[in-house]
Parts: sequence; C-alpha cells; structure tokens
Amino acid sequence: MTVNRVIYLSSIVILTGCVSLKQTRQEGVQKISDLQAFEGTYENPFSKKSDSEFSSLWNQLNLSEKLDTLDFQTATIGLKVIGKDQIRAAWLQGDREKKSVVLKGKLKDSYFVSRHKRKIIPIPLIYGQFSNNQFQLWLGKDGQLHVDRMQNEWGWVFVFLASKDNTSSYEYKIKQK
Repeated sequence: MTVNRVIYLSSIVILTGCVSLKQTRQEGVQKISDLQAFEGTYENPFSKKSDSEFSSLWNQLNLSEKLDTLDFQTATIGLKVIGKDQIRAAWLQGDREKKSVVLKGKLKDSYFVSRHKRKIIPIPLIYGQFSNNQFQLWLGKDGQLHVDRMQNEWGWVFVFLASKDNTSSYEYKIKQK
C-alpha cells in the first residue's frame, strides 16, 4: 500500500467521523437573539437519583473526562455572559463560588452551540482513536434550560473498528434570573 493511499484512507475515516449536534426544531424552543437570555442560576442535578452525577449540569457543561461529584446535589450553576461568544459557568455552593469554566461557542438559531472538544490519536494501520464532545443550550418557553449533549468515539486496532455514539438531552430548572 502506498503512502498516498494510506493518507487518503485516513482522511476519509477522520472526515466521516466528524459529527455535530443538529438543531432539531423542538416544540417550545424560546426564540432568542443574544446570549444574555441564558444568564441565571440553575439547579445542578438533573434528578434526585443516586447516579444523577452523570447528568448534572456541571458535568454536561464541563466536557471533562472525569466526573466532578463534590457536593453536586446541593450545588447550583450560575451562567453569565462574558463576551460575544463566551458564557462563564460557575459552580455555586450557597453564595460562594467553588469553580468556574468558560464556555466557548456561538449562538445559532436560538441555540448556544459549544465548540467541539476533540481528541485524535492516529497511528496509520496500527492504532487510531477519535473522540468528539459537544453540547448545545436552549431555553424552553417556560424558561427552563435544556442541554443536548453529543459524545462520539471510535477507533481501530489494526483492521478492527469500534465506535460508540451517544446523544442525550436534559432539562434544568431555573432558580433565579
């Protein structure tokens, strides 16, 4: 196999794995024209179940590979616009800020779509790994924050391929605007 053929096949594999979230027209999407509409304080847990740390608002926005479970049941998440395409998310414990992260993305059709967080490890013909994480925020007519999260991973060892795709949606109650 020539080097050009390997590069060509690798390019096709990488490009076909680039998935992004789609803005499906859902009933109840609030029309917004600037990021300030997302500002407010939201409840962190998605539910009161024991495994709800996986779906907590903080872990959905953070796009981290490790879960952050410290006091997540009592935490609230504050969102504040800090730039044209940036929202600052702060982990609040009462009135005290524990942690914060800057969310980069853009407003598109009433959705705040985050930048992709990608990881690519290519070793042609031997090993390869590709992962892609992304979320989008939108507000319901009732003012609740909705998060759609996409996780896409695939890889290969020699000629054996494997993949995992996951798209999930969550709703978080607003505590204060």
